[in-house]
This record gives sequence, structure tokens and C-alpha cells, in this order.
Amino acid sequence: MFIITIILLIIILIMQSKYKKNNAQIIKLNKTIEKLNTENNILKYKIKKQKDNYKNYLKNKENSFKKGQDYELKIKKHFESMDYKVYPNGYLLGKKDGGIDLIAYKNNEVSLVQCKCYKNPPKQELLRKFIGDCELYIKNNENKLKNKIIKKIFVTSCEQKDYGVEKFLNENQNIITYLILV
Repeated sequence: MFIITIILLIIILIMQSKYKKNNAQIIKLNKTIEKLNTENNILKYKIKKQKDNYKNYLKNKENSFKKGQDYELKIKKHFESMDYKVYPNGYLLGKKDGGIDLIAYKNNEVSLVQCKCYKNPPKQELLRKFIGDCELYIKNNENKLKNKIIKKIFVTSCEQKDYGVEKFLNENQNIITYLILV
């Protein structure tokens, strides 16, 4: 009987040892699961945040595009009020407008117009690019523009002028007209 008791005690000790090991493993697994759940929640939050940011980006881009179109329409009406016939190049062609938003015709004059509805002053590079776009347009439309007086008009809604733009306009008065129309 004594041997049976000792054997039972040994079995109980072995089982307790295994139980403690299993319990330690279960605690360790629970901690791992808890850590993974936390990481999963963080990733879900980040994905939601990215989706929200992307939705806002698209909304802002759409609003900005609409704002630009509305400004072009306003400038078109401005020219029409001065008896120009105006072709809405930017509205009809979108990004493929070649940098010319409006083409205004009056008598023997053709005005190539770039419209920028900006809060901050446009930079000199935009004026330079517009002049280049105009020259390309003129070259590609020589037959239509033959014997016409061609004007390059840059219109912005920002009432401030960048120093570089101011300097550029002073040096190139006969090349480009800069209008501020709010």
C-alpha cells in the first residue's frame, strides 16, 4: 500500500508539474492573443484613418476642380461682358487644354487666357509655363491666328503679387498681361 501511495503521489506531482507548464503556456498564449488583438485594432484604426484621408483628398480635389471651373466661368463672363466671343478651352478639354483655359476673340484680336483661382500669389514659374504654352498653341494654330493680334493674359484671384512675378512682369511688359479678378 505504501508503494501505491508513493506512486500516486509521484503521478500527482507529475500531473501538477504538467498542469503548471500547461497553465504557463496558456497564460503566455493569452498574452500573445491579447497583443495580436491590440495590433489588429491599431491596424484597423490606421486603415480607417487612411480611407477617411483618401475620401477627404478626393472631396478636396473635386471641390478644387469645381472651384477652378467656376472661376474660369466667371472670367469667361468677364470677357463676354467686354464683347469678346469666348471659347472655354479648359472646361471642354480639362487637363488636355494645353495650359490655355479660355480663348477670347474680338475683331482682329485673340486673347489666350490662363485662370488661376488661388489664395496665395502665383509664382513666376506659372507665368513662364503659360508663355511657353501660348507659344506652342500659336505654333500649332498658325493658320487660324494668321494676321491676328495675340495677347497672353494670366488671370488670378489672389490680390497679392509674388516678388518674382512682380519682377518678371516689369521685365516682360509687352509679353504678358497680368490681371487680378476676384
